[in-house]
Amino acid sequence: MRVSDSRLVDRPEALEAALAPLFGASRLAVDTEFTWERTYGPILALVQVAGRTPGGQVHAIAVDPLRVDLAPLVRLLTDPARLKVFHAGRADLEILLGHAGAPLRPVFDTQRAAALLGFGHQVGYATLIERTLGLHVDKVEQWSGWTRRPLRPEQVEYALGDVVPLLDAYDQLIAQLEQAGRLAWAEEEMAPLVRPEAYVTPPDEARFREVKGRHRLDRRGLAVLRELAAWRERTARARDMRPSWIVKDPVLVELARRQPAAAADLERVPGLSQREARRYVVELVACVRHARELPEEALPSIDRPSGPDTGPAVELLRGHLAKRAEELAIAPATLATMSDLEHLARAHLSGAALDPQAAELPSLLVGWRAGAIGHELLGLLQHMCA
Repeated sequence: MRVSDSRLVDRPEALEAALAPLFGASRLAVDTEFTWERTYGPILALVQVAGRTPGGQVHAIAVDPLRVDLAPLVRLLTDPARLKVFHAGRADLEILLGHAGAPLRPVFDTQRAAALLGFGHQVGYATLIERTLGLHVDKVEQWSGWTRRPLRPEQVEYALGDVVPLLDAYDQLIAQLEQAGRLAWAEEEMAPLVRPEAYVTPPDEARFREVKGRHRLDRRGLAVLRELAAWRERTARARDMRPSWIVKDPVLVELARRQPAAAADLERVPGLSQREARRYVVELVACVRHARELPEEALPSIDRPSGPDTGPAVELLRGHLAKRAEELAIAPATLATMSDLEHLARAHLSGAALDPQAAELPSLLVGWRAGAIGHELLGLLQHMCA
């Protein structure tokens, strides 16, 4: 592959000229470098884009968002006439959405496509490039300090190496998908990446549903956890810190279980440091007090599944899933997750699996998975319950 021009764009006046050749490309390979170690949200540190010009050459640039306004680049990336190719691009797309205002479209994720061809459920970039193009990718710069300036030439070379090979890898994957009769499968797998609802963050009041260990709590304890988790999210955002750096999940759960009513009670909560207890005493006690005063009807529900026991049914489905995945030569998790199996079993046992009036059919009865395995699994359940 001939690369016509690979360079770092870190001067505003240089961006328009650097982008010009890419406006002639019908397909763009895109990647980002970002850091997310201590801050509340990720810090975008570099955007790499590569595309083939009408003359057949590859033009690749790395744009420095810490030095350059990305508006011209956003105009390029939001053009619906150009396919954007990513590898494991969910995080990249979410970060770029913050600059574009809406999901990029159309997009193609090589990791998702490769999963349908037996590369593994979440194949890494280096493995993908080696298996499709026979090229070795050196990941030595993967954990570079991407926000430090100036960027080293080795970093820029590494960053561009994450997009230039994607153009040829895409061609290889498309050819293999067509040969396997799975191109429509791939198109379906890309659809969620362009849906705005896929990138909606939960409100602060719903963050408690993400806290590990919450299943040990009753409804009153969940109400306390709801207050605490919402407070932690607001505090982390205001201080530009990761929420876990404020108070960790196990401590939130223990606070929700013990429900300390006074500052002195905080000292007996395992895992809560004296520094955290002193700094947040007023807020923590206020959260507990507010939740304890809520009427019964205002308490959150316990998000444990109700209804018949699905354990035996799921075990039956899991065995058939493994067999079918081997026949299709793809990873079982690409076909169905344990959550998918649970959803199908619960829907069948409750009589909702084939109800056309159901608000939401199980995912295994929709799209390509329905024909590949979903209808077979439903037949097994019907036979088991006959």
